[in-house]
Amino acid sequence: AEDWTGAFLTFGVSETAIDYRSSTSGTPTEGGRQDDLSPYIAAGYDWAHGNLTFGVIADLDAAQVGEDFVSGGKGYTGESDFFATLRARVGMQVGDQTRVFASGGIAALGVASSQSGFVSGSEHQTLTGTAAGLGMEYMLSPGRHLSVEYLHADFGESDFHDGNVTREPAVDSVRVGYTLRF
Repeated sequence: AEDWTGAFLTFGVSETAIDYRSSTSGTPTEGGRQDDLSPYIAAGYDWAHGNLTFGVIADLDAAQVGEDFVSGGKGYTGESDFFATLRARVGMQVGDQTRVFASGGIAALGVASSQSGFVSGSEHQTLTGTAAGLGMEYMLSPGRHLSVEYLHADFGESDFHDGNVTREPAVDSVRVGYTLRF
Protein backbone atom coordinates (compact mmCIF):
# COMPACT_ATOMS: atom_id res chain seq x y z
CA ALA A 1 0.00 0.00 0.00
CA GLU A 2 1.14 3.53 -0.75
CA ASP A 3 2.28 5.76 2.12
CA TRP A 4 0.52 9.08 1.54
CA THR A 5 2.52 10.97 4.21
CA GLY A 6 4.70 13.85 3.07
CA ALA A 7 4.97 17.02 1.06
CA PHE A 8 3.71 17.18 -2.51
CA LEU A 9 3.82 19.43 -5.56
CA THR A 10 1.24 19.19 -8.35
CA PHE A 11 1.39 20.64 -11.87
CA GLY A 12 -1.68 20.47 -14.05
CA VAL A 13 -4.35 21.97 -16.26
CA SER A 14 -7.82 23.10 -15.29
CA GLU A 15 -11.01 23.83 -17.14
CA THR A 16 -12.33 26.72 -15.07
CA ALA A 17 -15.79 28.23 -15.55
CA ILE A 18 -16.98 31.42 -13.89
CA ASP A 19 -20.52 32.73 -13.72
CA TYR A 20 -20.10 36.33 -12.60
CA ARG A 21 -23.85 36.69 -11.86
CA SER A 22 -23.54 40.41 -12.63
CA SER A 23 -26.24 43.05 -12.35
CA THR A 24 -26.51 46.80 -12.95
CA SER A 25 -28.90 48.80 -10.77
CA GLY A 26 -30.37 45.50 -9.58
CA THR A 27 -31.11 44.22 -13.11
CA PRO A 28 -29.33 40.94 -13.99
CA THR A 29 -27.12 40.99 -17.09
CA GLU A 30 -26.90 38.28 -19.71
CA GLY A 31 -23.14 37.70 -19.35
CA GLY A 32 -23.60 34.03 -18.47
CA ARG A 33 -21.01 31.41 -17.72
CA GLN A 34 -17.60 31.59 -19.42
CA ASP A 35 -14.65 29.19 -19.20
CA ASP A 36 -10.90 28.89 -19.82
CA LEU A 37 -8.35 26.08 -20.02
CA SER A 38 -5.37 27.15 -17.90
CA PRO A 39 -2.35 25.88 -15.96
CA TYR A 40 -2.35 25.49 -12.20
CA ILE A 41 0.14 24.57 -9.49
CA ALA A 42 -0.53 23.18 -6.01
CA ALA A 43 1.57 22.35 -2.98
CA GLY A 44 0.76 20.79 0.35
CA TYR A 45 1.37 18.18 2.98
CA ASP A 46 -0.55 15.01 3.91
CA TRP A 47 -0.43 12.91 7.08
CA ALA A 48 -1.47 9.25 6.82
CA HIS A 49 -3.23 7.44 9.66
CA GLY A 50 -4.20 3.92 8.65
CA ASN A 51 -6.36 4.16 5.52
CA LEU A 52 -7.11 7.85 6.17
CA THR A 53 -5.07 10.92 5.26
CA PHE A 54 -5.37 14.46 6.56
CA GLY A 55 -3.71 17.33 4.81
CA VAL A 56 -3.49 20.91 3.68
CA ILE A 57 -3.25 22.18 0.10
CA ALA A 58 -2.64 25.61 -1.44
CA ASP A 59 -3.11 26.18 -5.17
CA LEU A 60 -2.91 28.90 -7.79
CA ASP A 61 -4.76 28.78 -11.12
CA ALA A 62 -3.98 31.20 -13.97
CA ALA A 63 -7.58 31.17 -15.29
CA GLN A 64 -8.47 34.24 -17.35
CA VAL A 65 -12.23 34.08 -17.63
CA GLY A 66 -14.07 37.19 -18.79
CA GLU A 67 -17.49 38.67 -19.41
CA ASP A 68 -18.69 41.62 -21.53
CA PHE A 69 -22.09 43.30 -21.48
CA VAL A 70 -23.83 46.60 -22.21
CA SER A 71 -26.31 48.20 -19.85
CA GLY A 72 -27.75 51.72 -19.86
CA GLY A 73 -25.54 52.74 -22.78
CA LYS A 74 -22.37 51.75 -20.92
CA GLY A 75 -20.06 48.87 -21.75
CA TYR A 76 -18.72 46.69 -18.94
CA THR A 77 -16.02 44.03 -18.90
CA GLY A 78 -14.73 41.80 -16.16
CA GLU A 79 -11.91 39.26 -16.28
CA SER A 80 -10.29 37.03 -13.70
CA ASP A 81 -6.51 37.02 -13.54
CA PHE A 82 -6.07 34.36 -10.85
CA PHE A 83 -8.00 31.86 -8.76
CA ALA A 84 -6.39 30.48 -5.57
CA THR A 85 -7.42 28.35 -2.61
CA LEU A 86 -6.10 27.24 0.77
CA ARG A 87 -7.91 24.10 1.92
CA ALA A 88 -7.87 21.30 4.44
CA ARG A 89 -8.46 17.87 2.97
CA VAL A 90 -9.38 14.40 4.17
CA GLY A 91 -8.72 11.31 2.09
CA MET A 92 -9.33 7.60 2.21
CA GLN A 93 -7.27 4.92 0.51
CA VAL A 94 -9.37 2.61 -1.68
CA GLY A 95 -7.21 -0.22 -2.95
CA ASP A 96 -3.43 -0.26 -3.04
CA GLN A 97 -2.87 2.64 -5.42
CA THR A 98 -5.94 4.90 -5.22
CA ARG A 99 -7.10 7.55 -2.79
CA VAL A 100 -10.28 9.64 -2.83
CA PHE A 101 -10.48 12.93 -0.97
CA ALA A 102 -12.71 15.86 -0.05
CA SER A 103 -11.48 19.38 0.70
CA GLY A 104 -12.75 22.69 1.98
CA GLY A 105 -11.37 26.11 2.82
CA ILE A 106 -10.94 29.67 1.63
CA ALA A 107 -10.63 31.00 -1.91
CA ALA A 108 -9.47 34.18 -3.64
CA LEU A 109 -10.37 35.47 -7.11
CA GLY A 110 -8.69 38.43 -8.80
CA VAL A 111 -11.12 40.40 -10.99
CA ALA A 112 -10.19 43.29 -13.28
CA SER A 113 -13.22 45.35 -14.27
CA SER A 114 -13.70 48.24 -16.70
CA GLN A 115 -16.55 50.55 -17.63
CA SER A 116 -16.82 52.58 -20.83
CA GLY A 117 -19.30 55.25 -21.87
CA PHE A 118 -19.86 58.79 -20.58
CA VAL A 119 -17.87 57.86 -17.45
CA SER A 120 -15.01 55.43 -18.02
CA GLY A 121 -12.76 53.69 -15.55
CA SER A 122 -11.18 50.48 -14.42
CA GLU A 123 -10.44 48.79 -11.14
CA HIS A 124 -9.11 45.53 -9.72
CA GLN A 125 -10.45 43.65 -6.71
CA THR A 126 -9.36 40.49 -4.96
CA LEU A 127 -12.53 38.75 -3.83
CA THR A 128 -12.55 36.19 -1.01
CA GLY A 129 -14.91 33.30 -0.51
CA THR A 130 -15.21 29.60 0.27
CA ALA A 131 -14.12 26.55 -1.72
CA ALA A 132 -14.98 22.84 -1.59
CA GLY A 133 -13.75 19.97 -3.73
CA LEU A 134 -13.78 16.23 -4.40
CA GLY A 135 -10.99 14.31 -6.06
CA MET A 136 -9.00 11.17 -6.63
CA GLU A 137 -5.29 10.31 -6.86
CA TYR A 138 -3.80 7.26 -8.52
CA MET A 139 -0.23 6.11 -7.86
CA LEU A 140 1.74 5.54 -11.08
CA SER A 141 4.90 4.67 -9.14
CA PRO A 142 6.13 5.51 -5.63
CA GLY A 143 6.01 9.29 -5.26
CA ARG A 144 4.42 9.88 -8.70
CA HIS A 145 0.65 10.27 -8.96
CA LEU A 146 -2.06 11.38 -11.36
CA SER A 147 -4.94 13.34 -9.87
CA VAL A 148 -8.34 14.57 -10.95
CA GLU A 149 -10.42 17.02 -8.93
CA TYR A 150 -13.65 19.01 -9.09
CA LEU A 151 -13.58 22.31 -7.20
CA HIS A 152 -16.39 24.81 -6.52
CA ALA A 153 -16.02 28.29 -4.99
CA ASP A 154 -18.48 31.07 -4.14
CA PHE A 155 -17.46 34.68 -3.55
CA GLY A 156 -20.54 36.53 -2.31
CA GLU A 157 -21.63 39.91 -3.60
CA SER A 158 -19.13 42.67 -4.52
CA ASP A 159 -19.71 46.15 -5.92
CA PHE A 160 -17.64 47.59 -8.76
CA HIS A 161 -17.57 51.09 -10.30
CA ASP A 162 -19.09 52.92 -7.32
CA GLY A 163 -21.91 50.39 -7.09
CA ASN A 164 -22.89 50.56 -10.78
CA VAL A 165 -22.07 46.85 -11.19
CA THR A 166 -22.64 44.10 -8.65
CA ARG A 167 -20.99 40.72 -9.15
CA GLU A 168 -21.51 37.50 -7.22
CA PRO A 169 -19.04 35.10 -8.87
CA ALA A 170 -19.25 31.31 -8.68
CA VAL A 171 -16.32 29.22 -9.93
CA ASP A 172 -16.37 25.58 -11.07
CA SER A 173 -13.10 23.92 -12.00
CA VAL A 174 -12.15 20.43 -13.20
CA ARG A 175 -8.44 19.73 -12.84
CA VAL A 176 -6.04 17.04 -13.98
CA GLY A 177 -2.60 17.03 -12.40
CA TYR A 178 0.71 15.23 -12.08
CA THR A 179 1.83 15.03 -8.45
CA LEU A 180 5.35 14.56 -7.10
CA ARG A 181 5.54 13.41 -3.46
CA PHE A 182 8.62 13.92 -1.33
